[in-house]
Amino acid sequence: MRSSSPDPVAARALRASSAVCVAGAVALLFAPALPAARLAVTGIDFAPAVNAKWPEYGKAEAATLRKTIRAAVAGQKDCSVAPEGVGINVTVEDLAPTRPTRQQSLDNPALDVVRSKSLGGAELKGEVLDAQQRVLTTVSYRYFAPTLYEGSVSLDPWADAQLAIDGFARKLAAACRNLPQQAHSASG
Repeated sequence: MRSSSPDPVAARALRASSAVCVAGAVALLFAPALPAARLAVTGIDFAPAVNAKWPEYGKAEAATLRKTIRAAVAGQKDCSVAPEGVGINVTVEDLAPTRPTRQQSLDNPALDVVRSKSLGGAELKGEVLDAQQRVLTTVSYRYFAPTLYEGSVSLDPWADAQLAIDGFARKLAAACRNLPQQAHSASG
């Protein structure tokens, strides 16, 4: 008795369609999740007292800190629950490096970037704004090392300020989760 063999063209078509389905499923498994709308940092300002310190710290340090703030806020996944059009304005109210900045080291060769240490940190304030620029909530966070011993051991001049920025970003994410429902629907 002769076994019936399927039509070779149909068999090839079946294998090809199966391969496409499997490839599509694998692509979906490994594809990054669709990006959620992130809370946008629309502005970063420095209080007058902080602006007065830039000649001592070095003007390039302001750009470094702006980048750090944006990255910390963007890294908070919980901020993705914010409605479309919501942004935040951040003000750095107070700031101090833990270790000497490059400019401080150039200006004062007696400072040692390893052994010289200060009570570093930062104080930040953020206003979460809706699409019409109305303030939905305000978030403030302050952290300065309580003692030299408890300060960061990192050689990064802004190590304790980074701790403050990270704490601010976490508090901001919590505030985003807790936005009133009418704020979510009003901006949509």
